[in-house]
Amino acid sequence: MTHSGGWLDDSFTGHSVIQAFLHNQADVADLLAAATGGRHVRRDGLALADSGGPVMYTNQATLLRPILGPDDALLDEIEAFFTGAHPAMVLSAWPTPNLTTRGWTLIGHPMFVVRAPGPHETPSPPGVTVVRVDNAVELAMAERVAIDGYPLPEAEGLPAYALLGTSLLDGPLRIRVAYVDGRPAALGSGHTGHGLVNLCLAATLSTARRRGAWRSLVWARVDDAADLPAAAFTSDDSRPGFLRLGFLPITRFTLWLKPGVAA
Repeated sequence: MTHSGGWLDDSFTGHSVIQAFLHNQADVADLLAAATGGRHVRRDGLALADSGGPVMYTNQATLLRPILGPDDALLDEIEAFFTGAHPAMVLSAWPTPNLTTRGWTLIGHPMFVVRAPGPHETPSPPGVTVVRVDNAVELAMAERVAIDGYPLPEAEGLPAYALLGTSLLDGPLRIRVAYVDGRPAALGSGHTGHGLVNLCLAATLSTARRRGAWRSLVWARVDDAADLPAAAFTSDDSRPGFLRLGFLPITRFTLWLKPGVAA
């Protein structure tokens, strides 16, 4: 079966890098939600994951096909799934109709960037060390870097592992922390699947910027599968850094905030 617009209604991801990335990103959202006791389901053309927490980036709907109008059935599916008090992020790889009539808020249009496999620089700058998180103590510290570095003020005061659950330690999402002069400086996560490496869930503490921590984390994640493309969707603040490292700007995604439901 084929949707309007030619998008395949199955899990085939050989169609394009964008389609492969969307399925990879949906897997990441599933992992984050499951690690905190949340819910995740797949629908025809849609992936839904709800962590149950206040951070919208871990409550995510990933569109696997374009929506055709403000009354598209996929939007009803999203609203039927996210019925809690916390907001959710809706990720579309395509332009969308204006959804403010549904009470949603446009977050913005991050750039989708891709780097083909190939050689790259490897040394970290002096004083920078990258460590893969492999125990609960390091995971709690990585979580703190994410909250302070992004920043995520809505996560302040949450208990440890409310954002990054401990089951992530045994899963395919690889979490790394970069240290600058022995101090935690930045977080970078990567997920390999569907034929590419997804550079996701990254943050740098404001006191550690311009020290090479972010760049070192990019290369560490690229090397998780050096024979595959690496991809990310990125803010305009980080976009120049990706371009300097050989990533190409492909298209702008669309992000919407679906607000929480008042009690």
